[in-house]
Amino acid sequence: MKKQDKNNQRKTSKNIKKNQEEFTFNVDDDNLDAFEFSVNLDDTYDSDEIPDYSDSYQKKRLSRRTTPRQERMTPRQESVPSHREDIENETEKLRKNKKRKASDRGDNTAKKLRPVGAKKKQIIVVMYSFLALFLIMIGYFVYFNIFEGQAIASNPNNVRTAKLQENIVRGKILSNDGTVLADSTVDEEGNVTRNYPFNNIFAHVIGTANINKSGLEASAESLLLTSNANPLERAINEIRGDKNMGDSVITTLNIDLQQVAYDALGDNQGVVVAIEPSTGKILAMVSKPDYNPNTLAQSYQEIIADTDSKVLLNQATQGTFVPGSIFKIVTALAYMRSGEDYQSYTYNCQGNISLDTGSGSTTLSCFNNSVHGTVNFETSFIHSCNTSFANIGLNLDADEFTEVSNSLLFNKSLPTSVSHVKSSFSLSNTDSGWLKGATAIGQGNTAITPLHATMIVSAVANGGMLMEPYLIDSVKSYDGGDVQKNMPVNYGSLMSTGEASTLTEMMRGVVTSGTATSLSNLGFSVAGKTGTAEVDNVGNNTWFVGFAPVDNPKIAICVLIENSEKSSSYTAVPIAGQVLSAYLK
Repeated sequence: MKKQDKNNQRKTSKNIKKNQEEFTFNVDDDNLDAFEFSVNLDDTYDSDEIPDYSDSYQKKRLSRRTTPRQERMTPRQESVPSHREDIENETEKLRKNKKRKASDRGDNTAKKLRPVGAKKKQIIVVMYSFLALFLIMIGYFVYFNIFEGQAIASNPNNVRTAKLQENIVRGKILSNDGTVLADSTVDEEGNVTRNYPFNNIFAHVIGTANINKSGLEASAESLLLTSNANPLERAINEIRGDKNMGDSVITTLNIDLQQVAYDALGDNQGVVVAIEPSTGKILAMVSKPDYNPNTLAQSYQEIIADTDSKVLLNQATQGTFVPGSIFKIVTALAYMRSGEDYQSYTYNCQGNISLDTGSGSTTLSCFNNSVHGTVNFETSFIHSCNTSFANIGLNLDADEFTEVSNSLLFNKSLPTSVSHVKSSFSLSNTDSGWLKGATAIGQGNTAITPLHATMIVSAVANGGMLMEPYLIDSVKSYDGGDVQKNMPVNYGSLMSTGEASTLTEMMRGVVTSGTATSLSNLGFSVAGKTGTAEVDNVGNNTWFVGFAPVDNPKIAICVLIENSEKSSSYTAVPIAGQVLSAYLK
C-alpha cells in the first residue's frame, strides 16, 4: 500500500516537472469556505516535499464559525500576492497596450473603418439611381403610349404601317351617325381602292390615304390598320393568305352640318369650324379651296406645281390669319385683368386716333371712319370701336398683355390630338404707340388659326372651361364590336366664370345691337364677335366667332372668309347664321 502511494507521488512529481507551469486552484468561499490552493510549478518538488494542506484546510473549517472573514487570512495569503490580482494586473496592462496601439494608429484605424460606411452609402446611391432610372423609363413608356405612340404609329414612314397594309384592308371612317365617309374595296386580284363617297366635302378633315396622306387618314392610320375581328376568322384568313378587315373609326363629324357649312362657303376661300362647347366634339370642319380625294392622283402634280396654292392645306388647323376685331375678346380680357376700373371706362370716339410710330405719327381709324362718340367699355366692344380699343391698348402693360394672350394658348401647342400649327402674339413695352394700338384691335404682330379662335369662344360659352377638341368618337371592329370609346377631356379654365359671363354679355350685345344684328332673328339667342382684318396687297379677312343658344350653348362656331371686298357683317355673319340654324332648328 505504501509502495503504491509512493508511485503516485512520483507520478505527480513527473507531471509537475513536465508542465513547468504555474497552476492555481481556487475554490469560492461560498462553496468550500474560502479554500485556496496555489502551487508554483516553476519550482520542482520531490514527492515527499509536496506541502500537505489538509491540516490547514481543517483548521480553516473549524475556525470559520468563530473568526471574522478578514481575520481568516492565512499567512500564505498575506505574504504571497494573489494570482488573481496578477491576472487582473496583466489584463489591465493589455488594455492599456491596446489603447496605446489604437492611439498610435490614430486615423489609420478610422480610415479602415470608414470605408465600410462609405461603401454602404455608395450602394444606397447606386440603388436609388437605378430606381430613379427605372421610374423615368416607366414614365417615358407611359408618356409615349399616351401622347406619342399614336403619332409614331401613324407616321407614313413607319415600317410597321407598311407591313400592316400587306395583311389588313384599311378600315372605314364614319360620321357620327354611321354614314360612310371613307372605305376600301378589294377586287378579285386583291387590289385595294380607297373611296370617298362625299368627294370634296370632307376632303381636308378626312384627308387621303395614299398620295398626300393627311387628315384622319394619317392621324388614325394605326387604328384603321388594326383588326379586332373575330380571332377565328382572322386565323382562317391568315391561313388562306387573305387580308383581314381593319377596324372602323367613328368620328364626331355631323354630316348634315358639314354639308351646310360647305355649301354656305360657296366659292369663297375660307374656313368653317364648329365645336360642341360642353364636350369638345368637332362637329364640322370645312376648308376651301379644296380637292376631290377620289381623283387626287390625277391632279396632284398640277396642284403642287402652283407654289402659292392652298388646295391641299387644311386652313382650319394649318393656316394662321390676322384676327382683326375678334381679337378684341383677348384685349377686353386683358383690360379686365389689368386692375383698371373697366366698368367706369369712357372714351370719346372721333373716328380716328393719332399714334406715335417712333419716327413720327400715323392715324388709326374705325371701320369706314365711323364716329361712335362717347362709348364705355361695353359699347366699345359691341360697336367694335377701333379708336377706343387702341386707346385701351396704349394703357395696357405689354408684358401683362402677353401673359393674358399666352394664357389663352397663343404661342403654344393647342390641347388637341388634331394636327395644327401655333397661333402667335408678340408685343413689348418698347414698341411704338402705333404697334400697341394696332395689336389691341387684332392687327399688329398677331396671327391665329380658325381652330384656336373657335376654342376661345367655346371656353367663353362653357363658363371659362375649355374642353379639348377631338374628332374620333369611338373605334369598332368591322363587324360592330366595341374596341375603343373616347370621352371628353377637360383641359382646364382659360378664364373665370365671372370673366366669361362679362364677355358673354358683351358678345350678346354684338348680336342684339352691334355689328351682327342679322343673327338676332334666328329664333334662338346668339353671342358673338365680328372682325375685319386688313391684309397687305390682298383683300380683307372677315371673321365671325360665337355660340348659341346663349344660355345653354350647343355649338361654338368660327367663320373666316379670305380676300373679301366686304366687311364681316355681309360675309362671315350670314354664313354663321346658316350653320347655326341648320344645327339648332
